[in-house]
Amino acid sequence: MHSDPSIFDAVPEADPATPRAWRMLLRLPLLLVVAVIGLPVLLLALLPGVRDLEVAGQPVALRVQRGYARILLRVLGYRLRIHGTLPERPGLIVANHISGFDIPVLHAVAPLWLVAKHDIREWPLVGFLARAVGTIFIRRGSEESRRRAARRMAALLRAGRIVGVFPEGGIHLARGVGRFHPRLFGPAIRAGAPVLPVAIRYWRDGDLHGEQVFGPGTSFAGLVVGALGRPACEVQVRIGSPMASRGAGRNELAREAQRQVTEMYCDVDAD
Repeated sequence: MHSDPSIFDAVPEADPATPRAWRMLLRLPLLLVVAVIGLPVLLLALLPGVRDLEVAGQPVALRVQRGYARILLRVLGYRLRIHGTLPERPGLIVANHISGFDIPVLHAVAPLWLVAKHDIREWPLVGFLARAVGTIFIRRGSEESRRRAARRMAALLRAGRIVGVFPEGGIHLARGVGRFHPRLFGPAIRAGAPVLPVAIRYWRDGDLHGEQVFGPGTSFAGLVVGALGRPACEVQVRIGSPMASRGAGRNELAREAQRQVTEMYCDVDAD
C-alpha cells in the first residue's frame, strides 16, 4: 500500500523559521547542564545491577531514559504533545520517520527498546548513548544482521518489553508517510505481541516536515544547531489502535498500520 500524496495537501507546510543566534545563546547553557548533570545520571542508571531494578513494573534504566529524553527535547525547543494513551499490554510500536529527533521522541513517549540503523553507532555521542541504552542495530543489506535483530526483538516482546521500530526502513524524505515494510512486523507475530501504530509530526502554525526532515547533506550536529536557534515547536505524537498480531499476516499488519499512521498524520482537526 502506497500513500496518496494528494491527501497531504490538507496539511499546510509551515515556512522554515530562520535560526537566531540569541536563541542558541539562551538554550546552549541549558543543553550543557543536561549533558553535564543529566548524562551521568543516565549512565548510572545503565550500570549492571542498577539497570534491571524495577520501578512500577519497568526497569529503572528505561524509566530514566524516558525522563532524560523528555528533558532533552524540552531544552532543544520541542514541546511534546501526546494524543491518546498507551495500552497496558506492551507490544511493537511502529512509527513514521522524519527526523533524527524521532528517536528521543519515542523514548520520551514510552520506556522502550528501539531498533535503529547501524550507522547511528558511529555518530558522535549519540552512537555511544544508543549503544549504552541497548539499541537494536540493523545493518542495511545484511540478512544476518536483520535476523539477529528480529530474534532480539521477539525475545524482548515475549519478555513483556516495548519495542519501537520505524517500518519505512529509513527517513521518509517526502512529506507524508511512506510504505511500511512487512518484514519488520515478523517479530511481533512470532511473539504474539500487539502492534501499536504511532504518528509523529512536527508543527508550528503548520506542518514542519521541510524544516525537520533529516535528509541527504544534513548532519546531526546541524540538526541540533538548527533546533537550538529556531522558535519552539510541537512534536505531536498520536497513538493509534492496537492490532492483534496472533494469526495475522505481515502484509496485513503493515498495510493496516500504515493506514492508521497516515490517517493520524493528516489529522489537523484535533489540534
